[in-house]
Formats: sequence, C-alpha cells, structure tokens
Amino acid sequence: MSEFPVQGDADGYDAIVVGAGPVGLTAALVLGRAGRRVLVLESETKPATQWRASTFHPPTLELAEDLGLIDAMLAQGLVAPTYQLRDRSGGLVAEFDFSTLSDATRYPYRLQLEQYKYVRILLEALAGEREVDLRFDHRVSDILTAPDGAEVHVETPEGPRTFTASHVIGADGARSTVRQSLDVEFEGITYEHRYLLLGIDAPLEDYFPGIACVNYLSDPVEHMMLLRIPDCWRVMFEVTGGPSDEEVVTDRFIEDRLQSLLGSHPMPQILSRQVYRVHQRVAACFRRGPVMIIGDAAHVNSPIGGLGLNSGVHDAYTLGKVLTSSRGDADLDAWALQRRTIALAEIQRITHRNTQDLSLSEGEARDARMQELRETSRDPQRSKAWMLEASMLASARQQRLVPEALIGAADDSVTTV
Repeated sequence: MSEFPVQGDADGYDAIVVGAGPVGLTAALVLGRAGRRVLVLESETKPATQWRASTFHPPTLELAEDLGLIDAMLAQGLVAPTYQLRDRSGGLVAEFDFSTLSDATRYPYRLQLEQYKYVRILLEALAGEREVDLRFDHRVSDILTAPDGAEVHVETPEGPRTFTASHVIGADGARSTVRQSLDVEFEGITYEHRYLLLGIDAPLEDYFPGIACVNYLSDPVEHMMLLRIPDCWRVMFEVTGGPSDEEVVTDRFIEDRLQSLLGSHPMPQILSRQVYRVHQRVAACFRRGPVMIIGDAAHVNSPIGGLGLNSGVHDAYTLGKVLTSSRGDADLDAWALQRRTIALAEIQRITHRNTQDLSLSEGEARDARMQELRETSRDPQRSKAWMLEASMLASARQQRLVPEALIGAADDSVTTV
C-alpha cells in the first residue's frame, strides 16, 4: 500500500473511512484486523438506530464467520428458511426453500437481523481494534487527492481539521459527500412509486396461516412486503399518486392501509413509520485515484429481495482484502470494475425484475409470469438455480468472495448460474 507523505503529521492514516454505518464499519474491521491504521469519520453524533435493512443472505453470513461476528448475529437474529411470493388476492404463488442450497453453503437461509443491531455488533468488535479510531460528529466537507494519498477536510466539534491517508473509502450513503467531491455521476432512475414502511406489533402468522417469515405480495395497484424480524413484523406498502410524504405517515393514512391488509383483525400498535423513494442507480466509477466508494455511495436499488445491504457489505469486505494484499493500482482497478459489474449485471437486474414481478398490470402477461414462477418453484433444478441467484451465492462464488474453507461442499452448479 502506498503511503501519503504526511511529513510527521500524527493524523496520517493508512485509510480513512467516511461513514460509520454497516458498510463503513465492515471495511474498518477488515482493515483493522490486518493491522492497518484506520480513521472512521461519521457526521452523526451517535450510531443510527433506525429500522432500515434487515436481511442477511448466505454469502454475507460466510463473511461474518470469517470476521468472527456470526455467533452474535445468530444469537440476535431470526432464521428464515423459506420465502414466499403471494398474489394479494389469490394467495400463495410460489415458495422457495433455502434448504436446496445446503450443499452450497453452511448457511442455507436468510437471517433476519435489524441493521442497527449489526452495527452494534461491529462496534463491539471494533472496540478491541487498537488501530481503528472512530469519531462521531465529524463531517467531511472536502477531499483533495494526490497520486499517493488524499487530504480529508473535516468539520469537528473543535473546529476544522485536516486528516491524511493513503486511501479514502466513501461509505456515506446515497447522498455521498465523497462521491460528490469526486464529481462522479450517479446514473440510473427513480421509480414513480414510494414505499411506506411500518413496524407493527401484530401476530400476522396467526392472521394468515402458512405465511413465511419473508413474503412478497404481488398486486397491480399496491404491492406489499410482509417481513418478520426478531422484534416485530415489518409491513411495506407501495404508495403511488398524490399524497404527500407528510400525509403518508399520518395515523389516518396508515390505518387505512392496514385495514386493507388486516380486515376484521384488530388494529396493531405502530412501532415505526417511514416513507422513502426508491432508486436504481450506480455510480459511473467506484474508484478515482486513492478514493473508493462502496455501499449506497456507489449503488442504490429497490429493496425487493434484500440485496442492498448485503452487496454493500460485500463491497466493504472485498475492498478491505484488496487493500491489505494489493500489489498496486491494477488490483484496485480490477476490484472497482468487478464490483460495478456485479452492481449492474446482478443487483440492479435482480431487484428491478423483482419489483416488476410484484407490480405487473392485470392481464395475460401477469398471469403468464405468475405461472412461470409457480413452475420454477416446483422444479428442483430451476428452483435451485433461482435460489442461487436470489441468495447472492452465484455472484459471490464467481467473485470468490470468501475463503474456500467457509464454502462447504458446494457443487459445480454454484458457479454456472
């Protein structure tokens, strides 16, 4: 790894990570475990506690095992062995069983674990890393690059400061200051619809016998997601048309939506509510000189399928490994190209397809697609191929994401999907 000529400045680091979310902290842990001196800068005053992403796929759990996090995650999470695609008016369309992947991974399931709990687990692990310096209430204002490093200008409670590092990693979300400082275009689309995401205290498994922990409900007017997490159920409604974001989170709007789902069942306690817009965007490049972007700073996508957080963690892990074993710029260029290719060819493609499947208009095309998915779930070979892709195992194996020792008795089909 090249070193920035800090001329004795004690604030020089091997890497500066901008953003102390799940992606940035994963990168910091990989680098810290390798003995690199790392500074993590977070603009917020404390770790985020919002209920955001909550699904961890098999290859991400394999990475967690390599990092020594898996026991804590399993202890706090909920194992989801299946997921279902349902027609909102017609019932079950297809059920996909992760046990078909038991010869491909030690973790043939989705783990439902709130993002903030994963952050808490990472923070506990990082507390033992003496080379990792984590600072909250530090907002990055600008980044200046040189051939062998970068200067990071930061607003701190004590006033402006400048830190230097060999590399800078932008993990600061979709509105990334790091990406904007590099003037990198964020290419893609914004969907017309929004999502209302609720946390509710209700026994949906009793109200709807046979539902899985993860359920996607197709509907031409208002598709939905029902997702069990350890503490409650999360319910996501598609929102189209005129109501403002402020109206969408009111009690009246929420109760109308829940009534359409629950019918005569009692109105539940609302534990959380948020509305957000949905994007499919990928940065024009993931690396510019000594600066790399990962996670939502590099790519955002529809939440249908639970791939966003996982792909960001994969970015962080692989970048950390490259930075600690790199032979030069060529390895970083290869990493950036590979991760961007996966974001476009895999993550964006799958999540856009999943979103379209849930919102097809009534008619022959919708009927044909639902029938195709039924047949896929009932055919062992097609179902396994679908699950390898949906679980992210196919792309992970193509990238050789984790040590072979963690893969288990994977068969050749894993790399041919």
